[in-house]
Amino acid sequence: MFVKDGFRSKVLVVGVLAAFLLLVTPVREFAQSQAPAVSGGSLVGFIYDKDMRTPVPNAVIKLRNLKNAKDYVSTPSDANGMYKITGIEEGRYILGVTAAKHDFNFDYALVLKGKEMAKLSVALSPGGKMSGPDAESKSFFKGDTWFGIALLAAVAGIVLYNALEKEEASAVK
Repeated sequence: MFVKDGFRSKVLVVGVLAAFLLLVTPVREFAQSQAPAVSGGSLVGFIYDKDMRTPVPNAVIKLRNLKNAKDYVSTPSDANGMYKITGIEEGRYILGVTAAKHDFNFDYALVLKGKEMAKLSVALSPGGKMSGPDAESKSFFKGDTWFGIALLAAVAGIVLYNALEKEEASAVK
């Protein structure tokens, strides 16, 4: 009885056909065709003070393309130090930060891919000096590193030994 009445119901038939069409229809192509076109890559991240914990608000990140000198500027960072730059074309860039205290330039180049999001968080330290436990690295040949002195003495000994051995061999002939 239900089978006869069920198939006679137009609502049930339309519902089953709609479910079947949703399963069969490739929805991915519809979603991709209506997605907005991305015109370039983006760079997001956070700006911290030299203690690497305190966010820096109202700082501006600046990028300069090394190939064509085109500049990209972020909106000022928010209270959490977050910034974002969109519409960046693929290429190599140098980075600078303008904050309330100072302007900062970084010594390395960034390589950004087109249509991708890069993430970079920076800590601002004047003069490019590192802060933290690794800030004072020991010099290789300072008096407080025994390894550098031992290596230097070993190399000098080998060079002197070879030099003296060659002089003795030439004197015998």
